[in-house]
Amino acid sequence: IALHAPAAQTCCGALHAHAGDADRAAALAEANRRAFAGHALVLGLASGCHAALADGLAGRAVVRDAIDVLAERAERLRFAPRAERIALHLPCTQRNVVRSDGALRRLLARVPGLDVVALDDGFGCCGAAGAAMLTDPDRAAGFRQPLLDQFAGSGASMLLSANIGCRLHLANGTDAPVRHPLEFLAECLP
Repeated sequence: IALHAPAAQTCCGALHAHAGDADRAAALAEANRRAFAGHALVLGLASGCHAALADGLAGRAVVRDAIDVLAERAERLRFAPRAERIALHLPCTQRNVVRSDGALRRLLARVPGLDVVALDDGFGCCGAAGAAMLTDPDRAAGFRQPLLDQFAGSGASMLLSANIGCRLHLANGTDAPVRHPLEFLAECLP
């Protein structure tokens, strides 16, 4: 897959829109339209940004989750064995908006020896919810705690999550590594 990462791309504007700053969100969407001009396909890496990026590029480019694109080519990928237990958090946006959770599970299943523990305690939601971790930190921490307790009891060495907000929020509650699944999978390539 030939990739081009335009230097002028910027924030998707989702947090600005959530905070009521529609003008700034629109300006960021316009900057991304210019940055991705001429590209028919744009790959997203953050499930929480997917909808805002897709809306901003509507009619100009198709936005797809990079996890889905890689899963479609999974037969070409070879992963080195990794005898390790990891915890997988499936963000609400990945399950309900992007719907790449199945693709991610299939990719992780291709890593020989990897033991994946799905974090689903509580509601399965970490509580980050856009800017909610900042605007209502006590409530957000309440959603996060069951997942952190499940993680702590799982014996997993690290926690994976495809949403940047979830990763930040979860990482603020643990000393263990919290990473993007594609970053982890890249390390598993021989």
